[in-house]
Amino acid sequence: MTQLTPQALLAIAHQRRQAGDLLAAENFSNMVLEKHPDCREAWLFKAQLAELGGKAEELAAALAKVERHSLGASAAYLTDMGNLYRSQRQHAEAGKAYRRAVETQPDYAQGWNNLGVNAHERGDDATAEAAYLQAMALAPDLALAHNNYAALRHLAGDLNAASQHYRLAIELDPGYAVAWKNYGSILQEQGRYAEAMRAYDQAARHRLHYADAISGSLYMRLNLLEWDGLSQQLGSLSSALQHDKTARISPFVHMAVDSNPAMQQQISQRWAGHYTPQPLPGRAVTPGKRIRLGYVGADFFAHATSWLTAGLFAGHDRTRFEVWGYDYGLDDNSDVRGQISNSFDHFAQVHALDAEQLAQRLRDDEIDILIDLKGWTRNSRSQVMAWRPAPVQVHYLAYPGTLGANWCDYLIADKQVIPPGAEQYYNEAVVRLPHCYQINARLANASPTPSRQSVGLPEAGFVFCCFNQHYKLLPAMFDLWMQLLQQVPGSVLWLLATSPHNCERLRQEAHKRGVATDRLVFAPPLAQGEHLARLALADLALDTLPCNAHTTASDALWAGVPLLTCVADSFASRVAASCLHAIGLPELVTTSLPTYQALARQLATEPAQLAALRARLADNRSNWPLFDSQASIAALERAYEAMWARQLAGLPPAGFDLP
Repeated sequence: MTQLTPQALLAIAHQRRQAGDLLAAENFSNMVLEKHPDCREAWLFKAQLAELGGKAEELAAALAKVERHSLGASAAYLTDMGNLYRSQRQHAEAGKAYRRAVETQPDYAQGWNNLGVNAHERGDDATAEAAYLQAMALAPDLALAHNNYAALRHLAGDLNAASQHYRLAIELDPGYAVAWKNYGSILQEQGRYAEAMRAYDQAARHRLHYADAISGSLYMRLNLLEWDGLSQQLGSLSSALQHDKTARISPFVHMAVDSNPAMQQQISQRWAGHYTPQPLPGRAVTPGKRIRLGYVGADFFAHATSWLTAGLFAGHDRTRFEVWGYDYGLDDNSDVRGQISNSFDHFAQVHALDAEQLAQRLRDDEIDILIDLKGWTRNSRSQVMAWRPAPVQVHYLAYPGTLGANWCDYLIADKQVIPPGAEQYYNEAVVRLPHCYQINARLANASPTPSRQSVGLPEAGFVFCCFNQHYKLLPAMFDLWMQLLQQVPGSVLWLLATSPHNCERLRQEAHKRGVATDRLVFAPPLAQGEHLARLALADLALDTLPCNAHTTASDALWAGVPLLTCVADSFASRVAASCLHAIGLPELVTTSLPTYQALARQLATEPAQLAALRARLADNRSNWPLFDSQASIAALERAYEAMWARQLAGLPPAGFDLP
């Protein structure tokens, strides 16, 4: 009987693996190793089987043999070895293997691409760029290298080069789902939402259960108010997330369509789990000195977060705190930007630094408490905390939910947004401020209130308004609003005008529901002072669900307009309720949409009741905690001091409620 060669046995083993019979595949590889214990290809195959089966100990043992027999190996062998190291997040060892592969075969384009991926994962983007350029020079038709180079340029802010190479990748491989998804993301960033939606749809068409692409398309549809098929797409997203337990989608997008805090936590944990760098060395902490606060964000310009935080940074007690600011956003040269930058003891523009470099900068500056002001919002670098640059790390304000990470210690909240008993849905230790977690500055109304006619409102009739961003507007809530217009004769709904397309879409949806299109009035964007002045013309502000108004809520209340909200279970669905409790109007918080609709109708048809609410709001604005920014700053400072005291005592982070 003819004895099979090792190569023949391994060929059978490969066939069995492809057929899904891992046990038989392992048996055939063991047959080779029994007679040929130095067969490097058999050890490589055995390691690949262990990796496929999730057998960590077997993989480690086999990988040691793979490494031992790698002297003189082919570039393909070294590449596979690098892939195994990469699967175990041993990026340094993977990099060595990939480097050996291209040294063994300098014209190996795929090897140069792998080297680039590894360098990027290690934070060495200069090496990554050189490797991708070499790969493309050797193989101009290698779509993978074009996509990866584009992703690198995208991160660097070079949108033109990124777009060019994403398109090249797609032209070379029209079925390349990842390239379609990445191209969609850059179109989204450029505000080309319709084109982005089509790119995301192409990605989802070419890869089954591609959650990230489905999520991107869904978010574009929300922004464009393209509601047809929305429920089916939500179902597809849910199925994709169930099918692939490692799939990652933007937690910010998910928050707009789901109020389940357990699911939001799971989505955030998947997202945060991508960031697993080696933490920076710790440093000794010193009692008895001023606590060095480091506020990190990208919204230090004419932005909603800045309207809230006006006064926060300058308002800190300098006998107890030293206040540093780190801005990785862009300078818009606005007065707000100048005011904010001058309110720090030290303010640094760190846009050119990547997350790891920023972490090192924070570590070098010996920040005691790092306060992340972005969370998983657009252009976030919250992952800087994964390097552990500061002894205490806090998440505050911009993102209403958990980061899902074990590298963020505390989340600033209050008892309305995270009721007692809900802490289980937050990875961070929950710190509750006494009143609203959302700091609000007392603003001067710089502009006089305009006439109704000048802003396009009718001279008479009740004015409902909602100036929330359009991605928060969902069909069920719009149905309810249209019913209100039908129930309150002469009323209008005043909405934000984000684009001609969106205004037309909302008119079409109103017409479908039997409401005359002139019952919708659209407000173009204005400077903040002018916007607050015109906002006072509204009679009642209507909130959205499951993602509430945040800055928009406090804008309405500051302008003297009562705000009606409906709560659900997530942080994002309870922010407006927090604002209303902190200004003494808890009766405007409802717990069901029928109750919300009934109360809106009642307030619109009973002028005396609404007038009484407006009078209370006008009085409470200066007497209740919502707009008492000094009290909010004092509460935050007490929270920071309590966190720091635990750190000095060697205690782990723990949640607490400030009295």
